[in-house]
Amino acid sequence: MSQVSKVLSIAKGEVGYQAQRAPGERPSGHQKYSGQVPGLEWSNYQPWCATWTSWVALKAGVASLYPRTASVFTAMQWFKNAGRWSDYPAIGAQVIYGTSGSTHTGICYAYDTTYIYTYEGNTSTTNDANGNKVMARKRVRRDAYVHGYGLPKFTEGITTADPSKKGKSGFTYKASATAPASSSGSHGKPSSGKTKKVIVKAGQTLGAIAAAAGVSLATVLGLNPQIKDANVIHPGDKVSVPNKTPVKPAPKPKPKPKTPVFPGASKFRPGQVNEHVTKLGEALVKKGYGRYYSFGPGPRWTESDRRAVQAFQKGQHWSGSDADGYPGPSTWARLMK
Repeated sequence: MSQVSKVLSIAKGEVGYQAQRAPGERPSGHQKYSGQVPGLEWSNYQPWCATWTSWVALKAGVASLYPRTASVFTAMQWFKNAGRWSDYPAIGAQVIYGTSGSTHTGICYAYDTTYIYTYEGNTSTTNDANGNKVMARKRVRRDAYVHGYGLPKFTEGITTADPSKKGKSGFTYKASATAPASSSGSHGKPSSGKTKKVIVKAGQTLGAIAAAAGVSLATVLGLNPQIKDANVIHPGDKVSVPNKTPVKPAPKPKPKPKTPVFPGASKFRPGQVNEHVTKLGEALVKKGYGRYYSFGPGPRWTESDRRAVQAFQKGQHWSGSDADGYPGPSTWARLMK
């Protein structure tokens, strides 16, 4: 099994796991991953998406190919310092979320021209930064929330949508790509599981066969363990490829919800406890200001909320009383976009 297949197999096997959190405990509950990653034992009860990714790499035997950290921002910098950063998705890449690259992270197992498909820890459909569950997610590739991708240096190379990697050693360019067949299971599977045989013609490459089948080169290699070198095939050879299946049209996007009405400045003052404070904090996290929260946003107004709001306001190039850390109608409107 290839390195990327091992990573995706381990990650997929954790889908459905949920951290435990008793009433009144910190938003990030108790989970098994921190205690199993040397050096990250301290991170239990902390936001654990990056810890989960480190755990997956460790269990897959490729710990050196991913950063070992509980910090999303540190993970991003690790790949950038290694020269393995891209704005384009790749199979097995560590995807980084948040406008500043510090909000959330996961592992990309497939992508097409519109969406990325990921495995993520500490997520949910309503809370990306503290969802407390391992899930398979589908996200819009060009959403502003998707910050970029760290590309592990797999022994077999990496399949990527980055056009600047075309023809470069260690990279296979593919505009759309599924997970390797040995790890895809019910996620990222290019067909119903049935295959057909293709007879190699003179001058035909394995990459061309994969493209004609509508799958990645990695998928074809996973179905043909007899092929040891993707560049060496001969006329008359039989190559297994997935059967094509009709592609369902993408669902029409739901209309964007209307911006919630500003509840009034009095809701955001010391001592206030209400749902509007939680909504404000969640919006700040999505905008990339989650670093100001030790345990995530909640209903009680705190200094963490004020500091996060002030940082956002200064990011709008506001100053003076317009950047005092207390939200008014303009701050609220921009956060709720």
